[in-house]
Amino acid sequence: MDPAAVLALCHEHASAEAAQEMDRVLATLVPHPRFEFFPLAGAISGWDAIERFYREQYPRFAPSVVGYELLQEWTNEEVALQEYRVDVDTGDGPVTYWVMSMMPVDEETGLLTGERVYSDDGFVRALLGPMYELLEPISTR
Repeated sequence: MDPAAVLALCHEHASAEAAQEMDRVLATLVPHPRFEFFPLAGAISGWDAIERFYREQYPRFAPSVVGYELLQEWTNEEVALQEYRVDVDTGDGPVTYWVMSMMPVDEETGLLTGERVYSDDGFVRALLGPMYELLEPISTR
């Protein structure tokens, strides 16, 4: 896939997230998406779980984001990588997280296969809320 098209798809995904337009977000994903979190080495997979996250949990998480900045992005024919600073109000004041999101594209469908998110456990807990308990371990061997 053309790197510009990969980046445009990732921008569409992020823009739809920011607007909380969940049908648009879900339209950017393959039928069986997988979201992985590192260094935690946990994942949430499958349409039902990801749709639940976007329809139920993401609208709870989004209002806690009190600031963010896209720091850098890179792309090639297969993936886009975006680096963010995200400020999340935890109830005890804002906490700044550094997040790298890798978004691979499925060659056959031209859609995102999901995300690989690199951040600390605090961000993953804030993002997933009660869905944190659904994380399945990823073998890193």
